[in-house]
Amino acid sequence: MLSKRLKAVADMVTRDKIVADIGTDHGYVPIYLVKNNICNKVYAMDINAGPLKIADKNIRQEGLEKNIITVLSDGMNQLSDYMAETVIIAGMGGNLIVDILSKGEKIKGVEELILSPHKRVDLVRKYLNRNHWKIIQEDMVADAGKYYTIIKAHRGDDSEYTDVEFIYGKYLLESQNKILKKYLEKENEKFLNILNTMKASGNKNTLQVNDILKINREGRAYYD
Repeated sequence: MLSKRLKAVADMVTRDKIVADIGTDHGYVPIYLVKNNICNKVYAMDINAGPLKIADKNIRQEGLEKNIITVLSDGMNQLSDYMAETVIIAGMGGNLIVDILSKGEKIKGVEELILSPHKRVDLVRKYLNRNHWKIIQEDMVADAGKYYTIIKAHRGDDSEYTDVEFIYGKYLLESQNKILKKYLEKENEKFLNILNTMKASGNKNTLQVNDILKINREGRAYYD
């Protein structure tokens, strides 16, 4: 039922926590969490009534309606103090995840974040670093030809990050994550081709591409 990406997200949740899954869609992550005894209570929250109705149906089919509560909510707006200990936000852009976290930052009792932005992961890392969240674990998975990052953060202050660490992940770089290495190599090849095409066509506006290639080289240097 779960994609490789969502399984990696769910498996990063600390056991025996009360979880709020923001943007739950059809409720697959909450169902997996309860069925695999990772946690006993989950709030499946979504802004859209249609997917939440399907989630309700899926939850009832599994007989888990006592463990999983569906909530119509724009982000974390319906999350009250001490309602959940772990918040999951996956499958959204980094800008939207930062917006949701910013609006919910005063909610008490949330001690763990499991985040999986599908783009602009650097914005999420910067938000966490500047708002007293410490990244304690990261993973990267390749799923259906795309690369996804999963971040686990707990309350606390983190060390300073360099630009390359914000973009590719300090934890991933320092642990020499194998999937990240493949991603860096693929990205390098992609932007070298773009640069060569631009040069061949006489396009001199290559500063942005060169900047990407430079930061990519810094990332690949962690594997030397």
